[in-house]
Amino acid sequence: MGKQIIIVVFMLSVCAWQAHAVVNCTATGAGRQADPADTTCKNYTLCVYVSSNNSYVSYNYVCPTTSLFSPTLAQCTTTYTCPATTTNTTNTTTSVCTADGFIADPNSSNCSSYIECVNINGSYVETTYTCPATTLYNPNTTLCDASYNCTTTTPFTCTTAGRFANTADTTCQTYFYCVLLSDGTFTQYNYTCPSTSLFNPNSRLCTASYTCTN
Repeated sequence: MGKQIIIVVFMLSVCAWQAHAVVNCTATGAGRQADPADTTCKNYTLCVYVSSNNSYVSYNYVCPTTSLFSPTLAQCTTTYTCPATTTNTTNTTTSVCTADGFIADPNSSNCSSYIECVNINGSYVETTYTCPATTLYNPNTTLCDASYNCTTTTPFTCTTAGRFANTADTTCQTYFYCVLLSDGTFTQYNYTCPSTSLFNPNSRLCTASYTCTN
């Protein structure tokens, strides 16, 4: 009888740990979130907001090859240091990427897929993902969005260092951060202003006092 009680208590504790380890999209909101139970820092969850029923749908992904998921950048990168060790996965390599991050799939005419770019030892590894059903890839937020309208726009290209407004974003919440590298090329990062703030193209900062004119 004593052994049975111990087994039941052990199973309950395991279930509680598993429930705690799952990413709670309702608490985190839409976006890519690190898996708190993954000690390898390779797993992350994509939380997609469904406006029709005010709920979230979650999808689990694994970073490609030797890259790790950075909770700060919310993307796979080789510059992040994991508190533990890493493992590996498989991918294909092409030449579309110019910086770490997520970009629209140039081969997709309906915005249904996107590409994750990871710079590994000077070359880019590209992994193509397909957005969940009823959602489209939004290049402004780099997320699969159920309310996004697919349009064809000219992608932003860094020509000088600094922060620049995303003129294609009608919410004025996203912007580009261009970093000049030692070889004269630029690395581009896509960011979203926090909560209710907007990106001011004049001060080039996120602020709550700016009025969107896009």
